[in-house]
Amino acid sequence: MSGYIRKFTFFILSSTIICDGFPALAANAQDIAHKSPNKADTVHKTAETGITARGAGETLHVTGARSYGGGLIRNETAAKSVSTVSHEYIAKQAPASNALALVSMSPGANVSMGDPFGVSNESTINVRGLNQQEIGFTFEGAPMNDSDDYTPETANWVDSENMDNVQLQQGAPSIDTPTTASSGGTLAVRMRDPKHTRGGEFDVSYGTHQMNRQFIRYDSGDIANTGLRAFASFSDLSSRAWRGPGRNDRKHVDYKLVKEWGDGNYISLSGSYNNEHTAWYSTPTLQQWNMYGLKNNPYDLQGSYKFGEGNYYKAWTVSWADYILSAPSHFKLARNLTLDVTPYFYHGSGDYPFGVTTIGTTGPYFNGTQQVNSPLAGNHYSEDGQTAVTENWLGVESFTGFNSALHYKVANHDLVFGYWYGYTDMHVEEPLSGLDAAGNSTGYLHLTDGTPLSEWAYHTITQINALYVGDTMHFLNRKLTLDLGFKEVMAARNGTLNQPGPQYNANYYSAKPLPRMSVSYRVNPHIMVFGNVTTSYRLPLGTAFYNQYDSPWDGGTYQTANTHLHDEYSVSEEVGARYHDKWVTASLTLFNYNFSHHQINEYIANIPYYQDAGSMTTRGFDGELAIHPWHHISPYGSVEYLYARQDTDITMNGVTYHTAGKVATSAPRWMAAAGLQYDDGRFFGSVSLKYVDKEYGTFMNDERIAGHKQVDMMIGARAPDIGFLKAPSLRLNVINLADHHYLSGVYNTGAVAGQASYYTAPNFACLGTFSTGF
Repeated sequence: MSGYIRKFTFFILSSTIICDGFPALAANAQDIAHKSPNKADTVHKTAETGITARGAGETLHVTGARSYGGGLIRNETAAKSVSTVSHEYIAKQAPASNALALVSMSPGANVSMGDPFGVSNESTINVRGLNQQEIGFTFEGAPMNDSDDYTPETANWVDSENMDNVQLQQGAPSIDTPTTASSGGTLAVRMRDPKHTRGGEFDVSYGTHQMNRQFIRYDSGDIANTGLRAFASFSDLSSRAWRGPGRNDRKHVDYKLVKEWGDGNYISLSGSYNNEHTAWYSTPTLQQWNMYGLKNNPYDLQGSYKFGEGNYYKAWTVSWADYILSAPSHFKLARNLTLDVTPYFYHGSGDYPFGVTTIGTTGPYFNGTQQVNSPLAGNHYSEDGQTAVTENWLGVESFTGFNSALHYKVANHDLVFGYWYGYTDMHVEEPLSGLDAAGNSTGYLHLTDGTPLSEWAYHTITQINALYVGDTMHFLNRKLTLDLGFKEVMAARNGTLNQPGPQYNANYYSAKPLPRMSVSYRVNPHIMVFGNVTTSYRLPLGTAFYNQYDSPWDGGTYQTANTHLHDEYSVSEEVGARYHDKWVTASLTLFNYNFSHHQINEYIANIPYYQDAGSMTTRGFDGELAIHPWHHISPYGSVEYLYARQDTDITMNGVTYHTAGKVATSAPRWMAAAGLQYDDGRFFGSVSLKYVDKEYGTFMNDERIAGHKQVDMMIGARAPDIGFLKAPSLRLNVINLADHHYLSGVYNTGAVAGQASYYTAPNFACLGTFSTGF
């Protein structure tokens, strides 16, 4: 026992030295570079993302790696492209990793992280050249796209210790997926089930950027003979911003309750609560990056306040709190008849401030287009007749609904009849808050007659009704499977612009038929071939339907509502094959997409534009391969070739850009990933490499960022039980091992060079974690 303690002590000291000492060495190497002139062998039926599948709860892995590729892949049987990352892989990544980081090795996933540990929601994923506003996100069967602009907040959902798997469906969504933003695929996160035995898990982490995190979970085990079991967990995180001033603070709660009875009946209740205050990071233009790089960029947020300057860090700190409830349930009504129901509820609120500006102390002031002849209330610090203010984005959003599917098996048919109802409520205001001489907020500004000084205020309610029916037919002793389905989605969006002006109501109604077909054939026990033709769509962004005035400075129009947008509609085809035996599992998929009414939104000279970009074509192939553990070693690899082309010219603000035939933005021609996992039950480790080809940031293809690669590493060790500590372990996660500085993706696209801005890849970081069961 003392030998294990000595080894653990040595591991802790080594981790501290690496985390504290390596950044300086890497920084020196980076400085030199900048000065250089050349600069369990189990078959899984794909879980439907709307009606959540369930499986065994998470267990501590103490017997070595058992999954292909260390959990980066599993053998799928769905007749479409699917990649699933299991808990075996998730459990070895840096705690606090969000779902985007966890699928970054999967084919088609082009992920740009906002920070090294996954704390910030300033991260994005593009799949097969389509951004995350065109991807459907679900958690425990509940839709999780932001109801206003479809952006997910994956860092808020669930702690990585409680994830069972993360699944990326690169093509069209499953027929029962409850989203209206899934023309580019689906990402689904499933929470682990409570364990049948009582116990818990505790871990503590410390690393670079003063990263400090604690996590504890307790499982009740089976509660007498009630069929009930539950778990609850709590985590607390604090860190310094990895770039610029500011801090991150996050408190998070997860829980799940399961009730089982009879022949496979169950009711579950999953929940998450998240409260965070997180730093924001600037997104440079290519010119700014080439001039300043990662260090000493004057466009980064600043730690000291100067009157009226917009990049003061406190005026960009995000504060957000939300909670999620989902109750996936399954009922066996008769021998061949089952019912799946998933009711859900989400509520979130907070502030996304976007910098400092000034306003005159004497007016005139405007509310929408209406001039208000009333002075500013209160006494406010001013210089030269101007008062400094923070521009705030205050949001209160909620969505609720239920998704249900009735399954009936008769002869060689598996029939499904489903209905989804969704109700979203989005309320947004953009008030100004005053600042004192030190840059501290003095509260929201209003005039003496009570009129608030606000830039924007609107309220949107969206209701979705969707009916779907499907028939899965089996032939030739179930070797041949034919799946036919049809879904009709009806949407009603009703909004009000809560400011004086020519616009008050903003309404939008649509109904979309979504037919689909797939076929698969199992050639032998190891080889399966498949093909599918599916349709999908995306509603326009909610913010596109409102005017935005230059209030309170003047009554001019800042953004003109685009009330002529259509639903984006896609038709996709996939042809693929899979191979699986006791040593190898692999897949290869060829894909082709045709988009009509392709939607884009971008900022040009700080003015938002929401456009119908016409048609777009995307085609290519992706594949992945992994080896079952051999001498405790599990390799994994993935690759994608992508050609995404804009088929029509784009007109914005009266200017036509000849974009027909141009390569789509955020669509690298090649991506590849390789990983090597080792786990003998006592010692474990991994090394991974991700390569992403060059990407265009502008529609005219006159500006692009260079291709890049990143290497990450993990090492760890386990000990036998020590008293009440069960399988204690230590691990060290290293992100961006070579401290490579690069732009990782497109933040805001531009029409021509100079208009786009980009994500900056986080620099070297490491995190040491002690974890144990009890």
